[in-house]
Amino acid sequence: MTMDKREIEGSPERAADRGRGEDLGFPTGDARPSLGDPDVVRGLVQDFGQAIVGVRADYNGGKLTGEQAQANIKKLAQDYGGKFMGRDARFAALPWNSPEHLGKRIKQAVADADGTDPGTALFLALAASLIDVAVQHEDQKLSDPAAKAHVQDAIASVTTLLLGTP
Repeated sequence: MTMDKREIEGSPERAADRGRGEDLGFPTGDARPSLGDPDVVRGLVQDFGQAIVGVRADYNGGKLTGEQAQANIKKLAQDYGGKFMGRDARFAALPWNSPEHLGKRIKQAVADADGTDPGTALFLALAASLIDVAVQHEDQKLSDPAAKAHVQDAIASVTTLLLGTP
């Protein structure tokens, strides 16, 4: 009598076979970037920061009025906030990416988050922080290394919040 090695507890074959055919609630075969991936989240937050710097440069260069710059920043905050609240089908959201979970955490962390979409509020707060650093840098109140450190800290802080890590 030959025994199938997948039946023998503790065998490598059994370990490899374990869990097949079971739906454990994890996305399988989803090629979309995951909002649970730290590299994806960090990349999106950095992209947002670069977009804000671009809006600031356009404003300083006379390409945008103050009202246009504010409208662009608000639109960027809504777009990026929507991604992290699970409203962008191009990204694989987790149950964490919802107003009930992440939104609650954002409302605890961001003073002005009540009464507005939490994702938008978070990215508006990040934009305000980045613009403040840019203004201080432009006014030569912050050196290049100090400005860079402030920006990196802000991006790391928001990334940590979005991932739900301590």
